[in-house]
Amino acid sequence: MSLAGLGRAAGVAGCALALTGCGKSPSRQECNALLDHYVELLVQSDRPDTSAAELHKLQSQARDKAKDDAEFGECSKRVSRHALQCAMDAPNADLLEQCLL
Repeated sequence: MSLAGLGRAAGVAGCALALTGCGKSPSRQECNALLDHYVELLVQSDRPDTSAAELHKLQSQARDKAKDDAEFGECSKRVSRHALQCAMDAPNADLLEQCLL
């Protein structure tokens, strides 16, 4: 995954965070786990032979980019518990994105 792809991951995650919901808000750690899961799904789709070390590096880069994304910073306030669970259960990036729409 290129840096542009990481930007896309952070941007899509940030844009998808426009939902509000009831129940306990996701924690910062859960929001980071959501981003990690999204990057993992993108990598599985785009580069299935990526090593675990490379995946970890890409996830770390995506988290670094997300730190500068104002919308991603609002994840805990904007993502419902239901949307988070749906996204974390998603088997691919397209379904994850649909959970957050």
